[in-house]
Amino acid sequence: MISAIHFLLQTLEEEGVTHIFGVPGGPLVPFYEALSERQNILPVLAKHEEGAAFMADGYARVHRGLGVCCATTGPGAMNALTGVASAYGDSIPLLFLGAQVSTAVFGKNALQDSSGGHWNINIVEMYRTATKLSVMLQNPQQMPHLLHRAIRTALTGRPGAVHLSLPVDLVKQSIVVDESSTSSFYSHAVTAGDPASIAQVASILQDAKHPVFFVGHGANLAGAWAPLYRIAEALHIPVATTLKGKGVFPEEHELSLGVFGIGGNALSDAYMLADEIDVLIIIGSGMGELQTHGWHPNLAHKRAIVQIDIDPLEIGKNYPVQASIVGDANAILTALADVLCNSNPYPHPQAKSYPLLDSLRAQEERFYQAETLQGDAPILKPQTVVAAMSEILPAETLLFVDNGNSLSWAGQYYVARQPGTIFCSMNVASMGYAIAAAIGGKMAAPERPVVALIGDGAFGMNGMELHTAVEYQVPVIWVVLNNGGHGMVYNGETLMNGKSTSTTVFRTPLDIQSIAQGLGVKALKATNLSEFVSTLQEALRMQEPCLIDATVDLEEVPRALRRRAATLNSFIGKKTEPHQEASIR
Repeated sequence: MISAIHFLLQTLEEEGVTHIFGVPGGPLVPFYEALSERQNILPVLAKHEEGAAFMADGYARVHRGLGVCCATTGPGAMNALTGVASAYGDSIPLLFLGAQVSTAVFGKNALQDSSGGHWNINIVEMYRTATKLSVMLQNPQQMPHLLHRAIRTALTGRPGAVHLSLPVDLVKQSIVVDESSTSSFYSHAVTAGDPASIAQVASILQDAKHPVFFVGHGANLAGAWAPLYRIAEALHIPVATTLKGKGVFPEEHELSLGVFGIGGNALSDAYMLADEIDVLIIIGSGMGELQTHGWHPNLAHKRAIVQIDIDPLEIGKNYPVQASIVGDANAILTALADVLCNSNPYPHPQAKSYPLLDSLRAQEERFYQAETLQGDAPILKPQTVVAAMSEILPAETLLFVDNGNSLSWAGQYYVARQPGTIFCSMNVASMGYAIAAAIGGKMAAPERPVVALIGDGAFGMNGMELHTAVEYQVPVIWVVLNNGGHGMVYNGETLMNGKSTSTTVFRTPLDIQSIAQGLGVKALKATNLSEFVSTLQEALRMQEPCLIDATVDLEEVPRALRRRAATLNSFIGKKTEPHQEASIR
């Protein structure tokens, strides 16, 4: 016999979970009591439940396994919703454990009751559209079945977030369980794709004259780095990625086009949209607005489209396909590599070249130097900061990028040299994500440098989580692009309307250095390139939580944002002026 809550923790221990991120509350007392008794999983006290969910998300991405967070009933669970929905949208396996009041007091105005029934909020229903599974424990003996189902749901097929609501009176009761391990209750096999479909795609690639890979987040989740590299080199196929797919192919490689879409560069645009492209191979991307420059029609113009995805509903969702393979990207590309590379007559990349790529590479800038970007400008440029980060940070650095202009600067100016090193959350696209997610990522990989690139607007939303890193001695480096406001909205409105009409600029800029120091973080200030270089080098040496408050120019506009503004104008029926089109190019 074992209590339901001890069974839950024992199961998570078997699954390899080492940290649980959360904020306690009354109905969570039995949970924390059991954690203290077992001493096998470290409970991490976040400052806000949203931050706890983002930490669990970052942990899951780096750990490449299940992340777990918890919150109390009512407002605790509501606060965590954005972070859990973010993990769900980005296909990150996350288990959210939400406490609930005693079943005996459902509907009796108990404090923070969130059991539903038309007398209060129904937390299970609220999470149903933000997770793959949202259920409440109805009987203690249900715990093994519901927990195994939740973990199976989170980890198999297309991964995602799940929610288990735990009434406080049920979790301490004893249950009868069998001796089977948790791993016995879900499949460890991956879908390797239909052999006939693999043969069809291999034939298309062998006959292609100007093919290009467009690789997304799904390939990173699958760890499909090696077979992609093998095929690209053997057939000399250029590789563009989405921003979330950044790093799936080494960006210093001669076949790398870098990012296309938000965070993209001129070379990737020129090649991906060129009339000569006859085959586009999409891997692990839903081809959403930000990944496609607002569903650019040229991506499907006079070319065959091949799409590979673990989710069959993603295939053909936004662009028609001539061939497709459903399954795990790593398994499918491995099978394709075995067919293509063994029969390919061009075993070395030098043996076959494409004049199109060579000519476009000569015309379009692909790599950047911080000193050149800054030039004689009196105010530090954000792209200069990111290019300097690329020059200084070790290749194994794990970089978490927040939402806003930080995405565009990182996508275009940071060179990813190792796979699985770039992390961003773009479906829900919540500001403040990277501040907390980097803490979870560092806890999952304490031996690797972890850096978060954020804006001052994002810092204002989750900056208190720096204190969590201080408490647990987690040496994350936060680089804050401090431009005195919400730069992406300011720049976007200026592009669309000639001026910003929203409240986008802080009346009093945040003194982020002082705030960070007050939270116990070593905080440094940079107002020019030489100061930033020296502070980043110092932060790498210190091995303690450190923040760099970099004062940057609000008027610098990312290239990708100009295309985004054109897309938004098209949504509202506003014509993009010719001079705006020229600035995009």
